[in-house]
Amino acid sequence: MCWRTRDSEALGTRGLLREHVLSTSIGSSARAFWAVSVLLATTACGSAGADAASVDPRRVGPASGDITWYAINFGPEGFPEQLIAAFEKAHPEINVDFQPAPNNTDTMRATLTTEITGGSDAIDVYNGDLVWPAQFGDAQLAMPLDEHLPDDFWDRYPEERARLTEYGDTHLAAPLYVDSGFLYYRKDLLEKHDLPVPKTWQELAETAKRLQDDGEVDYGYVGQWANYEGLTVNWTELSAAAGGRSVSADDSEAAIDSPENREALDFMRQLLDSGVVPSASTSFQEQQSLQTFVEGEAAFHRNWSHGWGMANDPLASGIVDKVGVMPLPGFEGGEEVGPSAAGGWNLMVNPHSKRIGASLVFMDWMTGPEAQRMMAQNSVLPANEEVLHDEELQRENPVLEVAADLDMVARPAHTPRYPQISHGIYTNINGSLAGSGSTASALRAAAADIQRALEDRAL
Repeated sequence: MCWRTRDSEALGTRGLLREHVLSTSIGSSARAFWAVSVLLATTACGSAGADAASVDPRRVGPASGDITWYAINFGPEGFPEQLIAAFEKAHPEINVDFQPAPNNTDTMRATLTTEITGGSDAIDVYNGDLVWPAQFGDAQLAMPLDEHLPDDFWDRYPEERARLTEYGDTHLAAPLYVDSGFLYYRKDLLEKHDLPVPKTWQELAETAKRLQDDGEVDYGYVGQWANYEGLTVNWTELSAAAGGRSVSADDSEAAIDSPENREALDFMRQLLDSGVVPSASTSFQEQQSLQTFVEGEAAFHRNWSHGWGMANDPLASGIVDKVGVMPLPGFEGGEEVGPSAAGGWNLMVNPHSKRIGASLVFMDWMTGPEAQRMMAQNSVLPANEEVLHDEELQRENPVLEVAADLDMVARPAHTPRYPQISHGIYTNINGSLAGSGSTASALRAAAADIQRALEDRAL
């Protein structure tokens, strides 16, 4: 018979992770022996509250051996390999094989869905997009983590960021790094013309138009307005700044067809009509819009944190040391600082992995202070709250300082039908921006598509 107490319920991998954190002075062989001993005890006792979506503790392997990490490249060239080298130095009993994923989240999601649904254990731990937990939890593509990690594990994150990894009150992922929308601007041009940094989108449009009229830039503003997920992100920020939302707070019905959202979409169309935004923006994703900005063709630019490094790269940019960064603006009559869409990537564990013990040790280290500081020092925004607010790191990276105090807004990704919801948003918004329909008709069509998705009906 097995006796369960509050502490003994946390045995298994929870105890294993604590042992790795608290007893680093013992050798790797001893740690591996401890891992096997603990996991054998877990096997004998079984798993409390296990269900169809939970991992069978008999398949939790020891915290040693080889694991495969599947992820899109992030940070500077070769950065994931640098993280692996540091991890393997700290944990020589575990070897990590980095398997680069396609640099497209939809392609990566399709690959993982096929592999994991088919029962493959070739991938042990993988990076997952911020918006995946509900989709992957519903399809049982990610291992629930709460019964394998100590309760205080989640204290290392801001509460809202940890909450975005949940589905059905269970954490399906651990935040690896965060990202946010930032406004990059040509500080040299504002200083030259004695212009203030704009506080609202309307002021941005006026300032951008003046710089265009003075011949300083070809375009006033560039963002990501193509027919893809990035437009849902840009739309979520502008909509929230105007006081709107796309889905009701309880995720029960479409809310996109509203006066606030008509104001936001009308404003976007006005930017195009006035020439502040180039007509080609309706096909711009992150790369195209950033390239336009770093070549000196635009005064203002919305992008993720990597935009700072690109804008100041002497080999890639024509505007080095001429760029400022700030939170996105608000709308007139509202908050002066607008919200930024929450972005970033998580670590998730394949429920079919036979090396879950080692995968969880890897997850614990990657989200701990050493790895998170390495990220901050390499222009990757750390998810760890303590590192994110490190004043020394903030002095070295102004984007980190801005990111620490942003007003965040989440995309409506708490439902497994989020891909269909997002499709309904970006296809209709992009169509209106490209001139295929009015603001009113686009929002009505988007509302109908979102409602069908929420009701689990085919689009």
